[in-house]
Amino acid sequence: MIIPELEAKVKEIFGDKPDDVVLYGLESHICVEQTAIDLLEKKINVFLVADCLISRLNQDRDLAIERLRNAGCVVTTSESVIFDLMGDKNHPKFDVVRKFVNTPSADMQLAKAAKL
Repeated sequence: MIIPELEAKVKEIFGDKPDDVVLYGLESHICVEQTAIDLLEKKINVFLVADCLISRLNQDRDLAIERLRNAGCVVTTSESVIFDLMGDKNHPKFDVVRKFVNTPSADMQLAKAAKL
């Protein structure tokens, strides 16, 4: 949920509003979902980092991801976000980052959520 204090801080940092927001966090089906909907209503593109979203129950997370995808969020992964932010292999930290993400994290069974 976008509270007034956060909205003021965003205006301070960005001048008006960002074009894009990368969103992740706890209680995907409550906090993340409310924040994403608020951002979409403000015409801000929302990128959900699926492997960095969690809820007490996997079904809550999976259903939240599906609802938010249907609402217009782009569902992606942390590795995709990291490499998108770097641009390409010419980034000075490319080799360091590549080694960091080389070992995959635990499979969160996210592919099945795409079939709901």
